[in-house]
Amino acid sequence: MTTADSQIRQELIDAINMTVASGIMSKSNHGNMSLRLPGTDTFLMTGLSSFSLVSPDNLVVLDLEGNLVEGEIQATNAEVIQMHAVVYRERPEVGSVLHTHSPFATAFAVASRSLPLFYEAQIRNDILEGVPLAGFGPRGSGESIANISKVLHDFDQIKGLLLENHGVLAFSNDAKGAATINMIIEETAQLALYAEGLGGPTILTPERAGAALKRRDDFGAQGTQKA
Repeated sequence: MTTADSQIRQELIDAINMTVASGIMSKSNHGNMSLRLPGTDTFLMTGLSSFSLVSPDNLVVLDLEGNLVEGEIQATNAEVIQMHAVVYRERPEVGSVLHTHSPFATAFAVASRSLPLFYEAQIRNDILEGVPLAGFGPRGSGESIANISKVLHDFDQIKGLLLENHGVLAFSNDAKGAATINMIIEETAQLALYAEGLGGPTILTPERAGAALKRRDDFGAQGTQKA
């Protein structure tokens, strides 16, 4: 393994550890995460089904069609290879994909409900069309992948989606970004469920969303301020 290989593998492990440390995982720590290998048509992916057991040595390399190129993968993770591969095929700009069963967001998936634009943090993290729902299909099946593909075609400005009766799929340009997106999706779902007891969450109008986005960009353009 070259130094570059080691660094890329560690980037994925660091993002997994960040996800677990955030507290958004289900109790089993079940999940899978992948990272596109720069300059290639391949990606790294976790070969084990629990984030508690992941290490740089048990990551596998796959091509964009989902064929195993290097390493050894458990059957439970081989089932979901195409859930990652379809995102890379459909979204060339995506550098990392994360799948979890984060409880609050998965509650929406189990209820067959999407997550509209409720929360300003969604806007500030470019989740501008909320979190849509991909229809049910057995885990990693052709039906499931077709449903994911349809959502990716129907919504240009999403960073994640809910898998009906299953869980969450989050993606971004790098591994840390994908972990952050999953965290924001989980926060949004948690707040929406709490808000149900107060009359229901308020969907952000395009005007409010635009104002929040402009505010973020205006301050971002100023850079770091120093006294």
